[in-house]
Amino acid sequence: MTTNRTLDENELVVAQTLLAEIRARMDGIAGSDERLRFALNRKVYKELSYDERGKPNARISLKARTARAQNDMCAQCRTALSASDTVLDRLVAEKGDVEGNVRVLCRKCDLAIQRERGLA
Repeated sequence: MTTNRTLDENELVVAQTLLAEIRARMDGIAGSDERLRFALNRKVYKELSYDERGKPNARISLKARTARAQNDMCAQCRTALSASDTVLDRLVAEKGDVEGNVRVLCRKCDLAIQRERGLA
């Protein structure tokens, strides 16, 4: 597993500038309409999330196929996967949730891995 890439100081400035521009543009479009501003924010957030993770139905199908390929066993501890308490884990984060870059873990193993990575 590799660690996720982080932005350097210059890249952080670029990201913050981009975010400020997007927020200003949404504010300009929505004006005083708080409901429109909320809806715009929600839509942009959702679409950016899909860019990284894929759409929910595609993720559900990928998770089911991957679990079957693992013989319904946790990829880490090899215990039987439960029907609901499992996690789709990326091997390389920036490659996204795609065939060959994910594995299915039991919740216990996922939590242990997240702790090792300093994320939990």
